[in-house]
Amino acid sequence: MSIEDRINQISKTIQELRQSSSDGRKSRQLRDSLFRTVHSFKAAAAAEGLTELSRTAHEFEDLLHALRTGKITLDDDVLRAFDETTVALRNRSQASALSRFHQPIQQTPARDGELPAEFASLKDDERHRAAAALREGANLYVVNVEFEVTDFDERFPTLKARLEEVAEIISVSPRMQDDRITFQIVYASDSEKIHVQTVLQQALRAGQATASALHKQIEFVIVSEEFWLDKNWADALSEALLHLVRNAVDHGIEAEGRVTLSTELSAAATRFFVTDNGRGIDPAHLPLLFEPGFSTATQVSETSGRGVGLDAAKTTVKAAGGTLNVASKPGIFTSFVITKPNPSSDA
Repeated sequence: MSIEDRINQISKTIQELRQSSSDGRKSRQLRDSLFRTVHSFKAAAAAEGLTELSRTAHEFEDLLHALRTGKITLDDDVLRAFDETTVALRNRSQASALSRFHQPIQQTPARDGELPAEFASLKDDERHRAAAALREGANLYVVNVEFEVTDFDERFPTLKARLEEVAEIISVSPRMQDDRITFQIVYASDSEKIHVQTVLQQALRAGQATASALHKQIEFVIVSEEFWLDKNWADALSEALLHLVRNAVDHGIEAEGRVTLSTELSAAATRFFVTDNGRGIDPAHLPLLFEPGFSTATQVSETSGRGVGLDAAKTTVKAAGGTLNVASKPGIFTSFVITKPNPSSDA
């Protein structure tokens, strides 16, 4: 792409930004796009030895960074500075329009104090974007997705595209371990759709907390396709999985083992499994397992013994229109399965 083409792209994005609202998801996406385009322009200008153009583009970047972090707000004065800077880049002259923003950039703080503490590690621009999304009524979610190196190039772009259909991606943090790539994705959404990984990982964190409290060494594994859930089903599933995972940790695993959360998709139904490789369940207890008050624990503790958890899980799933069943083989495994019927294709 030539220098002129890049300038045209910058100009086009500025016009789209002018036509969008001063805030909102679309505006933030355009600001990010403009920032990336200007950054690429700076690199291209430097590569061609156009030092003054590169310096002007760097100042443009500074202004855009201040906008993305909430240190200045998008108004007519800022948009005029964008236009004047684009003209300066096109004419290959220095842009004085940027200098008048240097002082406010130093003085105006970003408004992100309302962010929950768990998002404190976000970068400045990410915190500002997340706080803006919260003010607009969206919720923040965290999803951790693991890919094999061999299928990363195919799966990650697909996941990202699906997320962007119903959500605003706030941050993407990759981590490499052996032959696997793990991404932590923070996204904001006001949609009635919740990503399945968000629900599964809430259950995983509950399991980890229970394992820590009971001093058990447990590996937690998630195996799932990428798909979305209606919010009412996501809420029911979150509640049920909380009980099932805690049950697996407390009753299924004696000292160390594995708990796997997995999904299975078919035309007729979506199934969610919580499987442990622990002690299994006495066949005589299986018919009683979901009865109110029934418990295999010999005494009441903070995590079990009152016979409430499995009854609550089944009640929650049934109220959402699903079923909860269990299969077990003593000494080998226990697997709880939640079945969510899929709407008929004829409906």
